[in-house]
Amino acid sequence: MKTSLPDRAERWLCHPRFFKAVLLVALALAAPTVAIAFYSDDYIFLCYLEGLIPGSPPWYDLYNFFSGDPRATQARIALGGMPWWADPELKLHLVRPLTSALITLERAVFGHAPLGYHLVSIALYVALVAAAGGLFFRVLPRATAALALLIFAVNESHMNTAGWISCQHLLLAALPVVLGLLAHLRYREEGWRPGRYLGPLGLGIGLLGGEAALGGAAYWVAYQLLGPAPEGRAAGWRARAASALPAVGLLAYFAAYKAFGGGAANTGGYVDPLATPLRFATAAAERVPILIGNAIAAVPADLSNALPPAPFVALGLASAAGVALLYRACLPAVPERERAALRWLVPGALLALFTTLGGFPGARLLLLPNLGIAPLLAVLVLHGLRRGASPGLASAGRRAGAGLLAVVHVVIAPILFVAGTRASADMARKIEDVARTAEIGAPPRKRVFLAASSDPMASMYPPTIIALESPDAMSCWSMLSMAKAPHRLTRTGPSSFTLAPIGRTMLTGAFEALYRAPSAPIRAGFQVAQCGATIRVAEVEDGRPARIEVDLGAPLEDPGLVLLAWRDGKLRRVAPPAIGEAVELPWSPGPIGFF
Repeated sequence: MKTSLPDRAERWLCHPRFFKAVLLVALALAAPTVAIAFYSDDYIFLCYLEGLIPGSPPWYDLYNFFSGDPRATQARIALGGMPWWADPELKLHLVRPLTSALITLERAVFGHAPLGYHLVSIALYVALVAAAGGLFFRVLPRATAALALLIFAVNESHMNTAGWISCQHLLLAALPVVLGLLAHLRYREEGWRPGRYLGPLGLGIGLLGGEAALGGAAYWVAYQLLGPAPEGRAAGWRARAASALPAVGLLAYFAAYKAFGGGAANTGGYVDPLATPLRFATAAAERVPILIGNAIAAVPADLSNALPPAPFVALGLASAAGVALLYRACLPAVPERERAALRWLVPGALLALFTTLGGFPGARLLLLPNLGIAPLLAVLVLHGLRRGASPGLASAGRRAGAGLLAVVHVVIAPILFVAGTRASADMARKIEDVARTAEIGAPPRKRVFLAASSDPMASMYPPTIIALESPDAMSCWSMLSMAKAPHRLTRTGPSSFTLAPIGRTMLTGAFEALYRAPSAPIRAGFQVAQCGATIRVAEVEDGRPARIEVDLGAPLEDPGLVLLAWRDGKLRRVAPPAIGEAVELPWSPGPIGFF
């Protein structure tokens, strides 16, 4: 008798070596990420550790990007460590001491050789896949657990986590939390006494890695509320007291986080739910569907930072509705063990999703939410592909939906993982090329003024690469405008000029708003000193600069000055026009292509 595809697939999934095979697949997918080498924020951390950026944080607090101290901010602005338009009370302090210590150790051991950093990330990722497999095989039937593990391991949204050194905080947060959750489940279900304490310990270590560990705590909460009732020793008063430890620990964590200065404020990119709950709720209404669309349909959430978000929101809502309908159609065939697991894994995933919403929407945020989403997808694929007792339109629709999920998450996902690795490696090389071909000239140290460059990869990150590779090349770097528009530069004196974007204002892009929230308008007459120059806002529209006046404090022809603009794929010198004359700086897309 001919067996069906689902039956054959289950036999493969139940093979005793399938677990190890998935770990090898995860390793094979993650290994090529060594080609990415250093990328964007990685250079910032290296500059911090070498004291090359004004106001660099200490080694144990590398994710303290902006402290929120007005005096410190103004000092950094003056020295070119932040854009001139940065809010004086700008704060972006992510408390991740364990990750900061790891990066510091890696730099001490590997120096400027990125291979060692990547090998650490790859090892952590494979270990996390193994831990996730331990969880899945504990709470799900073997075939379903195996498919969930495969879906988790090859998920394209994990590429940045496995391959971007700056994302090691996600791995250091997730791995101990998942291991702690496993220990807690073993305690609850078997009475394994060490699990009473190893569970909270895992959560605590994860929180030292980064606030992403709150996503793991979400599963803990969901299991406590919606999971099976404890039995035996795990049901006693001591057990109930031990179960309360994570809640007490989370309160202590939030208190310590704030006491240490952690949080975000006065930035358009990050939202602190404790400081601005209403703004967080507004952001969540947009970001949750975007991330769900990425998790279910592989619609890249990162693109919503560069493109209008409405289509991403619509696709996310449609994906969620489709999965809900498919689960309803599959429910009669889903055994109780799988239902019981999904009763807390899926709410845990949604809670974990909410813990990620403070940052820019991006696939990297789905690492811990996928711990609950992967089992749901596995259940839908295995039961949705089976033929129903009464074939018909509904049965065909169910099988089509399950087949689509299988194609997206088993066939296409690893391809996207590899493609994402290649794209990131290509982007990393482009950023390095931008820095190395910037027309700064030979030392002595120059004051560099970037008149116009809208792409962060051609404005924010090149100076960190230049500082690391050629410490004597420049003394200061000033970004004058990141507006996505052509600009008109009009010389008004020997050392002065005006700069105006044509057809739009400044501070409308996502990365411009990173340094100043839209709720903090700039008034005409606002003046800042930076890199020995004076920058004054001369004209404003809707609270955003439309024209600035710049006096460099020395003639524009001074050999110690460099005036650059992004043109035709390079940071090129701008020839100063004669006094009273203007030059137009055309816009062209940067390395990302959208900015």
